[in-house]
Amino acid sequence: MIVVALAGPLAGSCSKWNSDTPGEREDIILTRVQQEILSNSNGFGIDLFREMCLEQEGKNVFISPLSASLAISAVTNGAAGKTLEDMKAVLGFGPYSPDQMNGFFKHLVPALKAVDNTIKLSIANAVWIEKTFPVKNPFIQSLQQYYDASVNLLDFSDPKAPSVINQWCADNTNNLIKKVIDRIDPDKRLIYTNALYFKGKWEKTFDKKVSWQGSFANLSGTSGQVTYMEQTSQYRYTVAKGVAVAEIPYGNEAYSMVIALPDAGVSVTDVLSSLTWEQWTGWMENLSPAELNLRIPRFRVEFDSEETMIPVLTRMGMGIAFDPCKADFSNISDIRLFISLLKQNSYIQVDEEGTEAAAVTTIGFNLTSIGPGQTIPFHVDRPFLYFIKEKSTGTILFSGLMADF
Repeated sequence: MIVVALAGPLAGSCSKWNSDTPGEREDIILTRVQQEILSNSNGFGIDLFREMCLEQEGKNVFISPLSASLAISAVTNGAAGKTLEDMKAVLGFGPYSPDQMNGFFKHLVPALKAVDNTIKLSIANAVWIEKTFPVKNPFIQSLQQYYDASVNLLDFSDPKAPSVINQWCADNTNNLIKKVIDRIDPDKRLIYTNALYFKGKWEKTFDKKVSWQGSFANLSGTSGQVTYMEQTSQYRYTVAKGVAVAEIPYGNEAYSMVIALPDAGVSVTDVLSSLTWEQWTGWMENLSPAELNLRIPRFRVEFDSEETMIPVLTRMGMGIAFDPCKADFSNISDIRLFISLLKQNSYIQVDEEGTEAAAVTTIGFNLTSIGPGQTIPFHVDRPFLYFIKEKSTGTILFSGLMADF
C-alpha cells in the first residue's frame, strides 16, 4: 500500500500571526519547459476541482490541487507501461520525461517557500515501508532526490503503526490534519505522505469591530447565519459572463485568495460546470485595480474526499492505476501492486487576520490479487468559489466551493 498524505499549509496557532514586515517580492523564475509543465499542472488542478465539486453535488468542497499533483507525481515514479502513460497524461505531464516532471517540483517547492517572508509555508515528505516488503532502490532514490522524502521502515502489523503515521501528519500540519488512517490493511505495503502547510495574513486585515452578523443564501435554498468581515479598499477585480472575480492579497502580495462570485440569479453550479483552465486564465489576465466594498464571511471547512477521488480520477483517465488486474507499478517492486485508496483530507479557516489551511492526500497500494473613482460592491452573501495561488507562477495551492453554512 502506498499512502500519499499531502497536507495543506502548516499553521501556527490561530491567535498568533507573523508580525514581520513584508519583504520585497521576487518572482519565481521558470524555464520554458517548467512554465509548460506548471500550466499543465494547474490545468489538471482546475479539472480535478471542477469534477470533485460536481461529484459532491452541491456540498462544500475544499481541496489542494498542488498536494494532489505532488502526491500522484511522486508515486508515478513507481509506475510503468500504460499505467505510467495514463497517470502522466491525467496530470498533464504526458510529453515530459520523469526527470523533467520530478525536476520541476524540486525547483518549484523551495521557491514557493521563499517568495514571502510573512507566509508560513512548509512541505514535508516521508515514505513508510512495511519492514518485510522489497522496494526497488531507484524508486526510493527518486523520492529522496526530488521530493526530499525521509525513508522509514515500519511494522504494519503493529497496532501502533497508524498512530506513528498520523502523528507525522499532525506534526506537519500544525495539528490541522490529525488522522489519515484508522488501521493498516494486511495487504498494504507502502505509504507515502506529503504534508504542505500554509498560513497567510491579509495584506490589509479586517477590523473585527466592524464585523457583523448577517444571512447567507445557501445553495440548498435555506439561509445560513454568518459573520461578515467588511472593508473598502483597492483590490484587483474583473467581471466575466455570469461572474465577478476579486483578488485579496496576503503579505507582500506573492500569495492571494481569488473569489469568484456568481451574479445574482446565476447558480454556482453553472459557473463550475463551465470552469476550465482557459476560463481561469482569462479571469487572471483581466484583473485590474478597482475600489471595492468587500464583504466576505468568516468560514471554516473540513473536507474528506475518501468516497469521491478515485471515481473522479477514473473518469479523468487514470482508472488503470486502480485496477488490480491491469495496474503496473513494477518500478516500485516485482510484487504486483495497485492503488486501492486515494483520498484527501483538508481544512481551511478564514477570518479577519488571514487564512490557515491544510490538506492531506492519501494513496494506498494493495497487493494484487470596473473604473477608478467608483466603489463597487463585492458582497459575498451567496455560494462562491475561492482559490489560493502564488502570483508570479500562478500555482494554485487550494481550491474551494462554499455552498452552505
